Amino acid sequence: MTTNSRKPSLFALKMQKRIDQQTNLSLEPELAKTSFGDTSVVLSGPEASDIHKENVQKLISMSDEELLNAKNELMNSMDGKLIEFLKSKRNNDCTHGKYDLKPKDSDRVKLVNNQNKIKEDKIKHLSYMKDLVNNGLNMDVIEEEKLGWTGDVNVENQNTVVDVYAARFGLDGKLLPYIIENKTTVDGLHHHGEEQHRPGYTIDELYSFLRKNHAPQRILALDVLSKLINNACSYDSVLDKPLLCSLMESGMFVLLRIALDDTNIAIITNALKAIGNLFSRKSDRTMLTGLSGCNCDIALPVYTVRDAEIDKNELDKTSDYDLIVLDLVQGALRTDLILRLQYIVFNMNIGSSSLLDITEILTGIASRGEKYAFLVVETNLFKHLYSLVFTNLHSDDLSETFIFLTRVISNQSTKCALKLLEMKILDSIFKYINNPTKTPLLLECLYLWQTFFEYKLAGQTITEVANLVLKFVDRSVGLTADLTKTDLSLMSASLSLIDSALRNFGKIYIDPVYQLTEIILARLLSSSDLPNFETSKLIGNCFSVLSSKNLKFDSVSSKAVEYLNKHFGKICEILYEKSWLMSDYVNNSAKCYPSLGFINISLNGGEPLFMLIGLMKFLCNNPRHFNIPKQFWTYLNKLMKSSIDVSHWYCRYEIIFLINILKTLTNIEFEVVSTHKIAITLMSFIPKHMAEELYYTLKLYFNSSYVESIKYESNFEILKSFYEILIPNNKSTCASILITELDPILPKDWLFLPILKIHETAFFKSSKEGESLLKESLANVLFMETHYPKVCEQTPLAARYCRVACTFMCGRRGTIFHEVKSILNEIWHVYAAQNDTLSFKDPIKGVESFYDFYKTLCEHYVSVSYSDTVFGAYVLLPLQRKHSVELRKLVWSEIELPQTINIDKEHLDRVPLHNYTQPVETNKELLKMYTRVMSLRRKFIMYHIAISHLNQI
Repeated sequence: MTTNSRKPSLFALKMQKRIDQQTNLSLEPELAKTSFGDTSVVLSGPEASDIHKENVQKLISMSDEELLNAKNELMNSMDGKLIEFLKSKRNNDCTHGKYDLKPKDSDRVKLVNNQNKIKEDKIKHLSYMKDLVNNGLNMDVIEEEKLGWTGDVNVENQNTVVDVYAARFGLDGKLLPYIIENKTTVDGLHHHGEEQHRPGYTIDELYSFLRKNHAPQRILALDVLSKLINNACSYDSVLDKPLLCSLMESGMFVLLRIALDDTNIAIITNALKAIGNLFSRKSDRTMLTGLSGCNCDIALPVYTVRDAEIDKNELDKTSDYDLIVLDLVQGALRTDLILRLQYIVFNMNIGSSSLLDITEILTGIASRGEKYAFLVVETNLFKHLYSLVFTNLHSDDLSETFIFLTRVISNQSTKCALKLLEMKILDSIFKYINNPTKTPLLLECLYLWQTFFEYKLAGQTITEVANLVLKFVDRSVGLTADLTKTDLSLMSASLSLIDSALRNFGKIYIDPVYQLTEIILARLLSSSDLPNFETSKLIGNCFSVLSSKNLKFDSVSSKAVEYLNKHFGKICEILYEKSWLMSDYVNNSAKCYPSLGFINISLNGGEPLFMLIGLMKFLCNNPRHFNIPKQFWTYLNKLMKSSIDVSHWYCRYEIIFLINILKTLTNIEFEVVSTHKIAITLMSFIPKHMAEELYYTLKLYFNSSYVESIKYESNFEILKSFYEILIPNNKSTCASILITELDPILPKDWLFLPILKIHETAFFKSSKEGESLLKESLANVLFMETHYPKVCEQTPLAARYCRVACTFMCGRRGTIFHEVKSILNEIWHVYAAQNDTLSFKDPIKGVESFYDFYKTLCEHYVSVSYSDTVFGAYVLLPLQRKHSVELRKLVWSEIELPQTINIDKEHLDRVPLHNYTQPVETNKELLKMYTRVMSLRRKFIMYHIAISHLNQI
């Protein structure tokens, strides 16, 4: 057997070279105590000198050969870098930052190197350092930046009042005050980042934790963020920007989505909790659950995103981050969120709380619209949750949340509802309805059942409705006992289901239901106290059931009228104080993931609105005269004056009440002036999803009495047709309402819409139809300004002035104003009477620049007016001294204008000359223009204004 001789490796050659070098080392011929120095360059501390002396004595006692062998043995056993380090220590001197501790200096630490000297005002915070210096390897240098965190927090100026500061949040997700007085070290939340004297973490610090590789830091950040999202709406009033908007715009979802791809189950669980809270809309859910069944209505909102309603090709070009900021649901789906959730459920051992969070996420996606709801219902994830919940339906939060998810899906469209019926979902919920143990879950089951009825589906279950619901109602009535909140809620939901069955199918024998409903009303209406929310809801649903069919209930009608005559005044006072239409509405949700917002309402106190809705619906089918108290007209007058643009979910209930009382009063042939007043009030409130109600309101607005009272030769059919054209096709369904269709059909300045439309459309501006519409519109404006000034005042006077002034720029060759001069003159006198409130300083809605608008108006005056006095009166109003000097300089910059503007004495009597001459003009440029006054060929009003100013200088 031969030996395989190979060349030695590079490592072997390097090691051999080091050994050869160490072997060839030679010692000094003579070794003495001085050869090793007086002190050790390696050791430090009080015992270093004694140890050094012992080492030197031992080395001197050894022979040269023994020293060489010991040295070689030692160097062969040590790392090369350590050897180099020890050699460098011998070459170093005190300038490298050595501390010299002497007995007399035991109370202080002296830094020899001036460059590393710690200032006295800082060394006091690091006084404990003297116990560490020279007590360990490489501890002879103080590195303040690295060791400063171990000292006490510098609390100087921490009590100074700061107006604006970064928001910090605790581990419970709650906003912390600027300073917390901590009595012990365990009080509060300590950190070592910026603003060490302040407790808690900023959003950026939490984001930095999310990017760390250290799992506990990521878990902490996710936990705090999930709680922070839950509390976000509570802090909108104290933060400079709504918290949820800031979180969305900062791309928080991207970080949460990345965390969801982790393999650590704790990180995944906390990420699910955070995303679940982000998608849950818990405040909306609470309100929608309470309002479900009110007025027998179970409609849910569809959260459309206005900014995302653009071409699909444009969306495809958008980056993932930009899409998330634009539309959270679409952005989340692009990241394959549902596939990841599906993988987590099928392959990881997550708890029931995580399943609840996943269900909340799916609910948020399904609420976005029909396409997204159908996408959810077709996933294996939804089918798995379905089998998990309905195989053994427990009375837990997961079951209730999942049934709400199915209700959201079914509410989107008939197609989605049919998909759920294919899964035989009704058979599953009937198992629970027959043996209920938890009321909230039972209510969701009843509302889901009613949703199918609203689409005229599940008709085969009609036979079960009467017996099943009557069992609940009969059990809950307890005619000899007080009704609990649970009893009232269950009865309301049951009657809501019956009402839906009657409206959509009709063929059902429910005489026992009518009888029971009458018994309930007899009991509840006999109370001398006004009802609370649940009782009001039940009374309203009872009346809705009785009005579902065209049947007469004389005994109930008498009791209803008696109750109204007794309590209507007090109820109207409550409406006046707590009107949902006039309540301050706040919606600080992110545009990419909208919510319903907030108004100041409570579903626990007295709220008679829903009782009134049912009462008016019933009396509309069973006409009876009743007294309208003065408090109602006070409430209506307040509504007419309201300038609030109403476009939220909660206002629709009050609008339904006003529509029903309008129909009821019309049916009992109440005085036309009163019904016309209600119709006028409703014009700017009716939302797009109630489009059919605007047709009815317009019919009452343009009634024969109105046409006669306006004393104009037209019948206003053209104007009525114009408004009807503006009514959109309803895209909402009977069970869902697009939040974009909560906006009113007509704006607050609806009176002036025809004028604006004519002015903006070139063809319409010069057509005969446009001129006819313009005449009718001006007559309507004059009527409203004269008879209902409060309605008109919802639009600022400057905006009304601009809209009416557009008339002078309409018609063939811009001369239509000659045919409506008398109406324009009367409108001018109305506006001149309110001259004190006229101001062009604030932005005018629909007018980008009043200066440019006024310039165009002046150009038309020069071109077509022939010094018309009415036109001149409109041009002259903005030239008063209280308005901008730039407008006066505009007029005087062209010599034609000052010598053509003309007005009558009646105009000068309404707006006196001193409004144009007092105080004296101080603008030098304008005064210079006034000096050209003598060159004017015609000495009209502008001549007298200029002369007055020049004479006062």
